[in-house]
Amino acid sequence: MINQLLFVSFLFLTNGVGLFEQYYPLADEIAQSMTLQQKIGQTLQVDITSFNDDQGNTHYEQISQHFLGSILVGGNGCPDGRGNIIASDNCFAATNANWRDVAQKSLKQKVVVNVPGHGETTINLLLGTDAVHGNQHSVGAVLFPHNIGLAASHNVENYIKAAYWTKQSILDCGFNFAFAPTVAVSHNPKWGRFYETQGADPKFIKEIGRAYIKELQDDDGKKIKGVLGSTKHYFGDGATYNGYDEGNCRVENFDVFYNNNIQGYVGALEAHTGTIMVSYSAINELAMSISDLINVDLKQNQKFDGFIISDYNAAIKVAYQGLPTTHTKMTIEDAYTKSFNAGMDMQMVDGAVGWYEEVMNNIIAQGRISAERLNDAVKRILAVKLAMNLIDVPQTLAKKHNYTQEKKEEEKVEQKDVSNDSNDAEYYDALRSAKESLVLLKNKQNLLPINKYKITNVILLGERLWSFKGEFKRVYQDFDNIGAQNGGWTIRWQGFNGNEYWSNDLKTSSKASSILDAIKSRFNTANIYYIQYSDPTNLQLINQQRGNFRNEIINNQDQFSRENTLIINTLAENPYAEFMGDIDCEYCKSQDKYGCIYNNWLNQYLPDEQPTTLEINIGDYEKQIINIVRQKDVDIPVVTVLFSGRPMIITNPLSVSTAFVAAWWPGTAGGEAVVQSLFGEYLFKSQGKLNTLPVPWMRNMYQISNYPIYGNEVPQIEDPLFEEGFGLETRPQNSQ
Repeated sequence: MINQLLFVSFLFLTNGVGLFEQYYPLADEIAQSMTLQQKIGQTLQVDITSFNDDQGNTHYEQISQHFLGSILVGGNGCPDGRGNIIASDNCFAATNANWRDVAQKSLKQKVVVNVPGHGETTINLLLGTDAVHGNQHSVGAVLFPHNIGLAASHNVENYIKAAYWTKQSILDCGFNFAFAPTVAVSHNPKWGRFYETQGADPKFIKEIGRAYIKELQDDDGKKIKGVLGSTKHYFGDGATYNGYDEGNCRVENFDVFYNNNIQGYVGALEAHTGTIMVSYSAINELAMSISDLINVDLKQNQKFDGFIISDYNAAIKVAYQGLPTTHTKMTIEDAYTKSFNAGMDMQMVDGAVGWYEEVMNNIIAQGRISAERLNDAVKRILAVKLAMNLIDVPQTLAKKHNYTQEKKEEEKVEQKDVSNDSNDAEYYDALRSAKESLVLLKNKQNLLPINKYKITNVILLGERLWSFKGEFKRVYQDFDNIGAQNGGWTIRWQGFNGNEYWSNDLKTSSKASSILDAIKSRFNTANIYYIQYSDPTNLQLINQQRGNFRNEIINNQDQFSRENTLIINTLAENPYAEFMGDIDCEYCKSQDKYGCIYNNWLNQYLPDEQPTTLEINIGDYEKQIINIVRQKDVDIPVVTVLFSGRPMIITNPLSVSTAFVAAWWPGTAGGEAVVQSLFGEYLFKSQGKLNTLPVPWMRNMYQISNYPIYGNEVPQIEDPLFEEGFGLETRPQNSQ
């Protein structure tokens, strides 16, 4: 293993007092006055669902009983409409109003510290939530494209708008802490979090980190007016060997690795990010959760003055998991000791608070974590809270430290006045982002843009038959699948297929649109051909109706020509998140599957065994319909739209298609964005680097095998199918 610190090119910020450092003296005096149990509690962020009893009632009083510094909503948590948070498949009650109810109940739980000579100081709670592509836990929310799509726009303004609307929605829910932005550099598409990455240009990622945090936190140099950000995952999470989630980065030249992967954090630090979340991954088999880089790089050299937070159960993984991160395991006491001493200030855990308290009390009593180190962690957490007006400071103490206390109405979360104009503005910002994220990979004979006034027949194809554990469940039509447009981290951790969460009032509030929705809004008199299943869960009936549709196409063959007919074929990945999206992990092929975390969880849309390829093909039924339509005119155009979280192996669909659009996961406005681009209402690559690939697009799986390894140069995919920066343009004259 190389000496990781030997090659570091440290990057310094300005020498002035930082946004949070200015509150260190006051925070330190409060911390020094706290009991040991209060200090331990402040270093803990707990999944709120762990406070539920067997009947699903959330016992909020446990927050103050354990003196907690923060709680979080786990990936599958949602309110039940009765004031509780549950982990459930049914999240229809997860409205902003019900989230506000949860927030209000949580914020009533406070930690009271008696500061000698000044009296009671009340510490309030940080309420954390994921915000991967908007306020995704809230039903009816407008959702932006995932990061890899935003990166294809190469437009920082889209990130600023995403941060602004995410901030507004989270505040409307009563929460104050967002786990965003991810600033990982894109490397291997086999990684299940590839869609969370920001492309391959570190300079652009630095700009993104700065702009997003600045808008999200909205600080004025003294106080945070917006939502606390958490820049993540420090660092190199996007550069693991073979793209294994929670994997290991193979680094031979640390200087090259560091300079290419650190830039997003540099930008975020320039914007005063309040927290940095540490990655599960390792560098040369040293887990980042226990790496001295946290102290030496972030705190000492980059002068980071906020607090460091772990990822979910990170120390437990360091102790017990081993591969795919590292071959090393240790006791939980060693893991927490190493993590805290490396600079981790707050631990994110799923529950078992009493057990955590016991472990911490033991290792502190043994002197393995010093009082000075514990006080430093608490001081940093309190300094951030002071910058957020989350600590009620007695007047004498505030005067002593020249602290300005902004008064807030006690224990009340106000609903923001969200006007129709505001909702429209959010939608149009998301729509613009989605349009600018699309990349046109093929446009034979300049098919696009299509003159919609000449089209009298639109044929919509693209279906997937979903089975779970060998039992057929239903058919999904991806031209009418808003869930597939949004991917993972949508409502719940692994996301959803279908339109259940985008129907009726929820569809109205989110203004969500599928390709079918957008086509119907434009073609009142044209024939729109697609199968309207009477029961999408009945396989026998599905096959029967497919046969009927095939006959309908055959009977209308004489009407179809290259001038009046358009086939739109949609391909889509199933939604996934984190390691459930990993592809072709060697540990999943072994008999004991040690190191295969894919098999430790469940995504109902994915097969029991991890897939080994990113190849995606047009289905046999779709090929059959295309051949029938083209039987009398082989040049009837086929436009293929791919909804995916990453580049795929597209040899087959690319050869069949007249035009091909990589749409990524474009969010709730994705259907409208795609259709506007097909008919010239939006022109691809109208200016600058809009609509261009943020990463190279590989030809085959071989090109991303044993990749990346950091030597003396930044690793690159050799001879890709499409280079980074590729994207075809369309011109307005074709639409006339």
